[in-house]
Amino acid sequence: MTKYIDKLQALSAQLKNQEIADQVAEICRIDQAVKKRQVLEHAPGKLGLEPDEYEEISWQIPDDQLKNLQTMNNLLNNVRQYLSLEYGIWSLPNLATAKLIMEELGVKTALEVMAGNAYWSKALMAAGMDVVASDSLEWAKTSATGSEPFYPVVNLEAQKAVEKYGDRELILCSWSPNFGNSDIALIAAKRKYAPQAHLLFIGERKGATNSRSFWAGNYCTNSRAISRINQSFVSYDFIEEEVFEVKP
Repeated sequence: MTKYIDKLQALSAQLKNQEIADQVAEICRIDQAVKKRQVLEHAPGKLGLEPDEYEEISWQIPDDQLKNLQTMNNLLNNVRQYLSLEYGIWSLPNLATAKLIMEELGVKTALEVMAGNAYWSKALMAAGMDVVASDSLEWAKTSATGSEPFYPVVNLEAQKAVEKYGDRELILCSWSPNFGNSDIALIAAKRKYAPQAHLLFIGERKGATNSRSFWAGNYCTNSRAISRINQSFVSYDFIEEEVFEVKP
């Protein structure tokens, strides 16, 4: 994936299609922002070609470019994988969503747990919040992307972090693993040490994130605040990423 951006630009030049060129430009904009450790102002637009778009473009280009079109669509659908390998991030925060989290929930202090490279902490801080990011940092020992976090990270596993920073108004966990029960343990720690806090998970319902026990346990609540927050957080790929709030 190291030549990902170069491949996108080279194929776009050959395909000469405006829709593809616009998407490649959007991916380059995302890449530059992440590389500079900046937070996007808004969520990016939808990337990748819908079946009808793909078919229409396939009729517009020469037959010898059809293989390039297929390769291009695969690349457009793998932005998240590229960001994870190149920068160690799975979720792409934006300032509009971070501000809505602060405003809709009425919170000014936050704790991010299992923060990884703490990109969401950077976004919440940019929105005006007082943020502590925490992670056990076990993954960083073997990852080439673990040496340059987006925001300072305190070396604490999630439950210990909640115990230490139990006075925080918001606890955030982005892309909790879809194996094990770390999310269930986090809920228990929150209820014990920070009962007043809002607990948010960012991920995909019954998909790429969180345990089976979490989704089977009916832990999430629906509210107008969360609905408004998610209006600013439209997923840019086939993973239907959302913000979820756990019941008190």
